[in-house]
Amino acid sequence: MTASLLAVAGAALSFGAVSVPGDQVLGVLAREFGMTAFAEPTQQAQAVVWGIRMPRLLLGFVVGASLAGVGGVLQGLLRNEMADPHLLGIGPGAAIGASIGSAVGGIPGAISGGVVAGVVTAFAIRRLASRASIDPTRIILSGVALGAALSAWVGFVVFAADRATVPPIEFWLLGSLTGSTWRALGTTTVFVVASGIVLLSSARTLDVLGLGESSARHLGMDVDLVRTVLLVSSGVAVGATVGAVGVVAFVGLLVPYFARKVAGPRHRHLLPASAAGGALFVAASDLASRLVIEPIEIPVGLVTAAVGGPLFLWLLTRRRDA
Repeated sequence: MTASLLAVAGAALSFGAVSVPGDQVLGVLAREFGMTAFAEPTQQAQAVVWGIRMPRLLLGFVVGASLAGVGGVLQGLLRNEMADPHLLGIGPGAAIGASIGSAVGGIPGAISGGVVAGVVTAFAIRRLASRASIDPTRIILSGVALGAALSAWVGFVVFAADRATVPPIEFWLLGSLTGSTWRALGTTTVFVVASGIVLLSSARTLDVLGLGESSARHLGMDVDLVRTVLLVSSGVAVGATVGAVGVVAFVGLLVPYFARKVAGPRHRHLLPASAAGGALFVAASDLASRLVIEPIEIPVGLVTAAVGGPLFLWLLTRRRDA
């Protein structure tokens, strides 16, 4: 996994509309980290690698790790491998708050608005999930309908706002790492790390929940409190990523599904594996989005949806036939 991350990182820093030779990339990194450079980087290489591509790469890592980690938590919480922050409506819900916040306070406003709206949407899911008679699959399908409705409201907000201050609708609904900045990276990372600590510490709790709610309650677990804490933390993490890059769909569905095949079902191993896989998947998808129709960049969410959408349909069909 480490080798794959380094390979994608090297390619992401080198390739794009402007290609930067490997020795120039190493020279820029050496200069920034106070090391002896193998080659003195040009001003153009410095601006492209450190000013544009490095924050974009790192933000892609943070976004991917966040979405995949949240996906692993939600799948354990709902005991359903189709659970995903986008399909449950958390992503589109966060996009409404992020688009409003963007009009008011730029990047910090977008991220803060996304966090608030993500938490509100998570609470709505919490209320739905608290009804024991509702099957987890129905919760997910309800989330799909909720997400479609919320996406329409994102369109209303974007078209009603000042186009000079609010990114276009395709940014919010399809996701894009174009224009990533160090400021956006720093703000997003704070929220993701804070919520990630809570989510990663829930590994044993999720294992117990996997035995069933009745068993968890008999073991002394406050299931309602656990649901609330994990859903709110998930809302914070997803809201921050949506505020920074828009909705990047199916990362939370696709990556935990395959991470479970590799790392096993125990969340102590599954959640870190999902986070690492998510970082790799989003960074690789962003690289592909820049190179497929070069020099045109397509939204990274289109790449992730092209891969994750068929998997969702397959899982849905398999459950229906079971």
